[in-house]
Amino acid sequence: MFDISQYPYDAKHHALEVAGEAMIFHCHHYINYLQRSILDAEYIDSARFMVGAAADSVKNQLSHLCLDLSLVDSIAMAESMYQTFGYGLIDLSELSPDGGIFKTSKSFFSKTWQMKFGTANQPVDYYTRGYLAAVYSTFYEIPLNEIQVTQSHCMACGDEFNQFEIGRGKGNFDIYPAKRPSRFIESTAPTIGWEHEATITNAFLGAHQMFVGNAEGLIPAFGVYLVRNQSDYVNRLQFEFMRKMKEVVGDYGEVLASELLLEAGHACGFFTYAGLMTSNEWQHAVQPYLKTREDWIYGLLSVINTMGWGYHTVIELSETRAVFRNYNDFEDLSYQRMYGTSDYPVHWANSGGFTGLMQLVYQTDLVSGHPINSEEGFRQMRRAKAKYKTHMKKSIACGDDYLEVEITL
Repeated sequence: MFDISQYPYDAKHHALEVAGEAMIFHCHHYINYLQRSILDAEYIDSARFMVGAAADSVKNQLSHLCLDLSLVDSIAMAESMYQTFGYGLIDLSELSPDGGIFKTSKSFFSKTWQMKFGTANQPVDYYTRGYLAAVYSTFYEIPLNEIQVTQSHCMACGDEFNQFEIGRGKGNFDIYPAKRPSRFIESTAPTIGWEHEATITNAFLGAHQMFVGNAEGLIPAFGVYLVRNQSDYVNRLQFEFMRKMKEVVGDYGEVLASELLLEAGHACGFFTYAGLMTSNEWQHAVQPYLKTREDWIYGLLSVINTMGWGYHTVIELSETRAVFRNYNDFEDLSYQRMYGTSDYPVHWANSGGFTGLMQLVYQTDLVSGHPINSEEGFRQMRRAKAKYKTHMKKSIACGDDYLEVEITL
């Protein structure tokens, strides 16, 4: 029932919106690194915001999508959207005014956590808990703060299926105020300045419509599993983690959280970009135009400018120093929608991704056809003596016209 092709890509702002929610792709490496970084901080109550972030964004989306639908059609819509976005499969047919118990053996979070980290010591599918809360709240007009949702079984823990229970009761996740509308910056961005930029971007423009969940509700692509996130869901995880760490540990908590969030971005840059640059699509549509290491970076930016993350460009580029910008980047716009103005840059995923990209192109043999997209390769990259440093210079959430990050060796 849900059809992503009904939502055209905003080529002017390099963004995609579906039913009131900005949408972005992430890979399973980034999402799992981010989630594990948050969960490792056992001294903060992270479950409340990890569930609440999903519930808030999904409820906003379903409220638009199901406005004039019957209950039966609304349930079909929610099941279809979940599958299309790559989260797995969920059967909601037993949902009732009293809630219900739901099982699934197809879960993006449980499957990819186990692939990446092995067996978990606690259930890890917080997103689906929030998704179910949003469904229950929307379809039966129950306030989110009167809903309890739990996960008792998880395939990442060795169980045969995931099991969730939802019902009325004192809410066990965080609730958030209404968000502001998106505010794009209408400034003129300097282009990448590469003669093949338009050719490559046009070749991939609209490709997002092909990346939809398969029969198992998963999106395998570029050697990773993609998932189409509500941008405000995944970014609220970052922002709330930062806020909680500062509340509990003070200024040191803020510094530590920033480092952990950048590390998750490094993982995205390393695994996702390496997978993309060794894919068949890259070899056919991009690699014929590549002559230098710099071309590999120009080509990568030309491709990811079709992913809904904003417009990436590079101002200076050499092996020892680079200055990247992103106009209307997804992290800053998300922060503005949810929190307003920030006192510090908030674009850890973007900045960490740029850093991982520099390390890949200049400090590995990837461009010579030797992929290193393994866990050990990532550890070696992070332990390397020639390690790039990330300097987050400008941020739209701070009042600047663009994101700017300097990467130095």
